[in-house]
Amino acid sequence: MVEREILEGNLHLTYRKDLDILFLRWFRVPDSAQLRQGYLQALELAKEMKSAYWMFDLRSRGQVSPEDETWLLQTFFPRVEEELGYQGYFANLVTPSHYAYIRDVVGLEYLEKYGKIIKLGIYTSEQDAVAWLLESRANR
Repeated sequence: MVEREILEGNLHLTYRKDLDILFLRWFRVPDSAQLRQGYLQALELAKEMKSAYWMFDLRSRGQVSPEDETWLLQTFFPRVEEELGYQGYFANLVTPSHYAYIRDVVGLEYLEKYGKIIKLGIYTSEQDAVAWLLESRANR
C-alpha cells in the first residue's frame, strides 16, 4: 500500500505504509545538485510520514563524487539525526562493484558504527535489505 509517492526527474520516492519503509530509487546518475536535492526531499517526506526505515536503491545511481560522498556522510546524515531525533535505519542497495568500493574505501565497520541514532546497512540484495529493515523494526 503506497501512502505517498513523488516522481521527479531521475528520482522516485515512495512511502509504503504497509511496510513503514520510505523507498528512494534513482533511475540514473544524478548530478551533484540533483543528488543533494533528492536526499533532502527524502528527509522531508520521512519527517512528514514519521518514517524511521529507509531503503536507498543506489544501483542506478552508482558511486558519487568524493565531494558528494563527504556531503552525505558529514552533512546529510548528521542533519537527519538532528531533524528526526529518533532512531533511523538506512538500508543501501548497491551493485557488487559499489559494495566492493564501500567495503575497501569507506569501510563497512565505519558505517556500522556511523551515528548515535543512525544505523546504516549495505546490501546487494533487495530482499536482504528489506529483511534487515523489518528485523530492525521488530527489535526496536
